[in-house]
Amino acid sequence: MECVNILGDGLAACCCAHLLSSAGFSLRVEPFTRSRPARLLLSEQTQSLLHDTFGAPHPFEHAQQVRKRIVLWGNAATPVELPHSGLVVHEQELLSELWNRVAIPNPAPPLAGSPDPAWTVISVPKGESPVRLRGFGSRVATVAMVELTRRAADDCCWAESLPDGWLFLLPSGPGRAALISCGYSPDDLIEESRLISGLVSGVEEATGAHHHPAFPQIRDELCGPHWLACGSAAMMFDPLCGEGAGHAVREALLASAVIRASAKGSPDDTLLAHYANRFMHGFLKHLQVCLPFYRSGGSSHFWKTEAAALEVGIIWMQNRLREQAPPRYRLAGYELQPISG
Repeated sequence: MECVNILGDGLAACCCAHLLSSAGFSLRVEPFTRSRPARLLLSEQTQSLLHDTFGAPHPFEHAQQVRKRIVLWGNAATPVELPHSGLVVHEQELLSELWNRVAIPNPAPPLAGSPDPAWTVISVPKGESPVRLRGFGSRVATVAMVELTRRAADDCCWAESLPDGWLFLLPSGPGRAALISCGYSPDDLIEESRLISGLVSGVEEATGAHHHPAFPQIRDELCGPHWLACGSAAMMFDPLCGEGAGHAVREALLASAVIRASAKGSPDDTLLAHYANRFMHGFLKHLQVCLPFYRSGGSSHFWKTEAAALEVGIIWMQNRLREQAPPRYRLAGYELQPISG
């Protein structure tokens, strides 16, 4: 069976490796070492995707459950409580668990003298010249671990808009949470908060880099002859409403299906066109989901400029998609099937 080179060792890379190795492909995995302190909020749909992809036992046995989302947004006088079914997991712990289920070492290094790969899956920009991601916004986010007051329920997450930014609070074990703040420093945002300030007793530490892009970004070229970009090498999502883990799994499912279809003789040009088309549709939907939050979050320069950037992105994506051929395949399980007619 053909060899596939996978650049990266994050969630998209791990899913690709598992699906392709299960289908009999030989793999070379080139890890990209970085700290992963992030907490991921996994929706019920993403949990099902991961469980179906990797099988039993359930990889979320000890995860923090979130049953409610409490939101104070825009001009609302009081918070709104919404039902939610999610799990908060530590990204690195989840990856370690999933890589242990892949039928290669964790992850396998390149093998000397191994054949040139038939395909390369790029999930991080390692080993290639800098590639521009086209972004729609300029906002940045900071992640900090915080201590919670006794008022903070351990099965809730909280979101709040402020005059020049927003806060998102994710529980992370007894008395602790991960606070994502966008706009300026966590301390300054908490001082203006009406909801989350009453739940936080102190900021423990910033995790990773202080500034993280928090606006949607997409790579201009998503694929080419014998290579596919997925994960953070293809698209980046707003952490407020991106559900990035779910996107990463779906991208990996499509990438592995394209490689399997190519090995069975489907024409690469139509496969690549379908791959890019599906990614662009997913990114457009994300922009459209984000826009109402930024239109309703406030009336300051921050909210107006970020909403305007999303509007530009939606128009740009719609124009690009008009140039694309209609989808030629549908994903049935882990395989692409031609659409008749």
